[in-house]
Amino acid sequence: MNKTKISKIGRRGKIGLTLLIAVMFIGVASAALIPHFGRVTTTATVSEQAVQISADGIDWLSYDEPIMHTIPHPSPGGETFCYEQWILNRASIPVDVTLNTNVYEGITTSYSIPAVYSLNGTIASVGVTVEDTGDGWLLWTYTYAEVPTHTPKMTVAIDYPDGFAITTFDDGAHDGWFYVPDGGAEVRFADYVGGSYGGWVETTAVDNVLTVKILKSELGDSFHWHGYANYNGAQVWINGDLDGTGYGDPPFEVNLWQPVTGPFTLISQQQLQFRICYTFDLHIGEGTYTLTTIVDATESS
Repeated sequence: MNKTKISKIGRRGKIGLTLLIAVMFIGVASAALIPHFGRVTTTATVSEQAVQISADGIDWLSYDEPIMHTIPHPSPGGETFCYEQWILNRASIPVDVTLNTNVYEGITTSYSIPAVYSLNGTIASVGVTVEDTGDGWLLWTYTYAEVPTHTPKMTVAIDYPDGFAITTFDDGAHDGWFYVPDGGAEVRFADYVGGSYGGWVETTAVDNVLTVKILKSELGDSFHWHGYANYNGAQVWINGDLDGTGYGDPPFEVNLWQPVTGPFTLISQQQLQFRICYTFDLHIGEGTYTLTTIVDATESS
């Protein structure tokens, strides 16, 4: 009887030992699946928002400030009010910007960004280029095929004769750069080699290359221009089609702002001027209207 009891106890002990070993193996397997467990906490500080807005390109709005324009509006309606703003993408990636303004019945809101104007052609051995320098200026360059036998001269006329012209052509006895205002007398402002006038015109003359640079803010939103040069004593008219036919062609038509109706892209660190215009219908009555624009930005696809 004692042997039987001992035998049963022995069998139970073996079973218990087997279960203990199995549980140990399960525990080891579980430990192999999850060797570590814990939590990692990181603190990120954002000191500036990615896209910022400014009225002057210097004082930037904080991230939660919308663009607000309060317009005292006398009767009758029909006027358009425009405001120029700056936008800056501080992010390291391109972003798509969307402008959204609160809607008032009878007030139409429109947006525009600067248009890049450029031109490249040749008329009668005179190369003609116009480029937007990206810093607020338009630059005209006349390049002669070779150094002319006569002193090279040029003119850039903006809506002339109702506007103005910058020219080296002079009815007097000496060469130099002249500003010719609408209906006014020529004003000589520099020697032939070039100079500056009024802070908004810069000119140069080096060998066979002559340039005129004009601040875009002095040209208005749109304008027409034509010009002429001399090549070996012969006048070369520069007008609208650069096909060499010269005089009689229409002037070049230039628009310095292009409308935007949807998102536009800013590359990293790009600063761009844009314009918001509000047009009041004729039936809008007197009052003060506050219009708000929200600027949304998303990662460019």
